[in-house]
Formats: sequence, structure tokens, C-alpha cells
Amino acid sequence: MASEDFAYFIEEGIPSFYFALGGAAPQQFVQAAATGEAMPFNHSPLFAPDVEPALRAGITAEVAVLRNLLSGSADDLHKSIHQESGSGR
Repeated sequence: MASEDFAYFIEEGIPSFYFALGGAAPQQFVQAAATGEAMPFNHSPLFAPDVEPALRAGITAEVAVLRNLLSGSADDLHKSIHQESGSGR
């Protein structure tokens, strides 16, 4: 998968953003917290997110991040990328 190479892009200095989102039903989260049991993560065969609310929250969050990122000018975006990465390129 292309996503498995993501770390290599970062190592090469390509501006990157990794967005992680949980997707458990609230009652599953409460149960796991009460028992100390770990929640299945996205590469687990037991991973079964509560799809509709997880997708809705993920899409809403990503759109908010992108709208904020894209609300400035191209020059502002370019400066922001280079300030955060410490790169002068």
C-alpha cells in the first residue's frame, strides 16, 4: 500500500500530515477502559469502527483542517511549510 511508504516521504522532507481518527462506539470504549482491554487498531482483523459516526467525524475534521490550511495565500502556505519543517527550500 502507498500509505505504508508515508514515513519515507517525511524523511525526504516532503511536507506531510498524518491524520489519525478513532472509530469505536462509545460503549465499546467505556467497556475497554473499564476492563483495561486494548481497543483493536486499524491493522487488526478485529477492527470494526462504528462506521457512520466515524466517517462523519473524520470528514468534518479533515475539511476543517483543509479549509484552515487553504484559507491563506499560496505564499502564506509556502512560508508555513518551510517554517514548520525548518527547511529553507
